[in-house]
Amino acid sequence: MFVVSIIILLIAVAIGFEIRKIEHQRQLRIAHEQAQQTLEKAEQEGKVAAKKALKSGKAETLAYQESIEQEITTDVQDNERKSTWLDQREQVLQEKEDLLNRRFDNFKSKEAGLKTEKQAVKEIKQQAEELVNKREDTLQDVAEMSKGKAKDYVLDQTSRDLKEEEKRVVRNTETEYQSSSEKEAKNLIAHSIEHSGIRSHVYSSNRTMDVPNNEALGKIIGNSGQNVRTLEALTGIDINIDDQQRLITLNGYDPMRREIAKRAMTQIVQVNRINPDIVEQIVNQTVRTVDELVRGFGEQAINELNVKNIHPDLIKFIGRMHFRTSYGQNILDHSIEAANLAGVFAAELGEDVDLAKRAGLLHDIGKSIDRDVEATHVELGVELATKYHEDPVVINAIASHHGDVEAKYVISDLVAAADAISGSRQGARSESAADYLQRISSLEGIANKYPGVQESYAIQAGRELRVIVKPNQTSDKSIEKLAGNVKDQIEQEVTYPGQVKVTVVRKLQVVEYAG
Repeated sequence: MFVVSIIILLIAVAIGFEIRKIEHQRQLRIAHEQAQQTLEKAEQEGKVAAKKALKSGKAETLAYQESIEQEITTDVQDNERKSTWLDQREQVLQEKEDLLNRRFDNFKSKEAGLKTEKQAVKEIKQQAEELVNKREDTLQDVAEMSKGKAKDYVLDQTSRDLKEEEKRVVRNTETEYQSSSEKEAKNLIAHSIEHSGIRSHVYSSNRTMDVPNNEALGKIIGNSGQNVRTLEALTGIDINIDDQQRLITLNGYDPMRREIAKRAMTQIVQVNRINPDIVEQIVNQTVRTVDELVRGFGEQAINELNVKNIHPDLIKFIGRMHFRTSYGQNILDHSIEAANLAGVFAAELGEDVDLAKRAGLLHDIGKSIDRDVEATHVELGVELATKYHEDPVVINAIASHHGDVEAKYVISDLVAAADAISGSRQGARSESAADYLQRISSLEGIANKYPGVQESYAIQAGRELRVIVKPNQTSDKSIEKLAGNVKDQIEQEVTYPGQVKVTVVRKLQVVEYAG
């Protein structure tokens, strides 16, 4: 029995051990599987992280590459711009160098000519001394004069001869200088016009405005015409309304007032409910807007010309010239054009370019002043420039550009020339057909009144008057007087832009037939 118990115990221990072994193997298998799953999960997560890192690295690499390429492109563009600027600068410097070389060569040739002339004068002086001595000896031998009297006689005769020779040389020199200076002036004007950037705008004295519909037209007119009457009273512009074509015409001599009226009506159309009080508010706001616009025009002009240190109040007067015209030519555009021309003239002649541009810009500044006084725009311009302490050269250029006073400086003459070119060039100014025909008739009528005139023609849009005279009733000397008289009468009686050339033609034709 004891043995059986021992056997059963051993069997139980063996079974328990086997069960524990099986359980241990099962736990080992479970742990191994969990470890394998953990490893696979870690490996999967590692692959995902690696892909993310690779993708992020590629994105960062691409972004860095793009930034580098952008920097390279920017550097290349900057280098190209710098290269272009350097090429342009080099070209300008080369042109200046060529100009200086030409001037140097000119100076050298003049210096050589002066040396030659100096040597010639020296030789002439020596010959004159020899001639004087020879004449003294001859007079002493022939006339039995004393040496003193003979010397005085010879000196007196030589002095008269030299004076005649001096007059001849002066006449020849003046003729040569006039011929060469006229040619050089024409070349300079042609060169300047080519580089002046001439504008060819023609401005009308009226402003028209199309109204989109009858409702907008009703807002402008108002109840019993109250709104339009308020507009006319506040702006000083006559407003004509065509109900059929829905067209509004603004009549007035002041372009600034026309601009204010037009802008105000544009605002009125956009307002839902309108009455005279709101019209007044809109007009006041428009006035402030146009004032800002005027200053903008002034600042744009001085920036375009690179004019420095302009008084702030004077900038507004410059901007107001945008709303002024002369024979259809915008005064501000004309002033900018004259400034550019004067600047080119000054550069070619070695004068102060900036001062020439400043004088050209301000030469018509008097036309921007709104006040009824008995003074010309030249006088008003001088007063304005003096008030804002402009340079004396600028003041003299303003005062002398129409010949009212003497030009004291070279720049004053350059501004006058630039003003004449800008105002008289073809297409710069316009006039009505009636005024044109009246001017043509006046020119031809003046010439036809003089005796000996056969017929006359105004050609080149009235810029030249060609007068044909009867050859048997006139002479070469009389036609010179006729041309001067016609010119003087045109200046007194006819209003014209630019210049009028008077050409008198006298042609005597004799025909004989040998039979």
